[in-house]
Amino acid sequence: MLTNVSEEAERGACEAITRVFVLLGKRWSGLIIVSLLDGPVRFSELVRLVPGLSERMLAERLSELTAAGLVERDVEGGPPVSVRYGLTERGEALRPALAELERWGQEQLVPARLPAPGPSLPPDLVRLGRAGQHRKNGGGR
Repeated sequence: MLTNVSEEAERGACEAITRVFVLLGKRWSGLIIVSLLDGPVRFSELVRLVPGLSERMLAERLSELTAAGLVERDVEGGPPVSVRYGLTERGEALRPALAELERWGQEQLVPARLPAPGPSLPPDLVRLGRAGQHRKNGGGR
């Protein structure tokens, strides 16, 4: 049993950040959430927004993010039936933290010092909250 209050608080913080990284540290999860910051999108649009993401992996990550209460699935009656994925209030609450991570990445992980791993991202996904520029122009919705 911990006797020091600061040790107890530290352990709680460590456990919390561990849970965050277990969920968001999985490949694609963060990019999926960033892609949903501009609003709900269809499954096929998410596949296009995140280069290199397979339909199978997207389905798996969406299930995990939905189970975690970050993403919601909205079925719109048809015909044809349409399914959109969007952030819940809990998912939307990640916006400030993701903005800080983006700021940190721009300051600390500049391309000259550290190359980005994996497939390169299109410019519209690089700026947080700007995922899917074509949606703002009327496409995909």
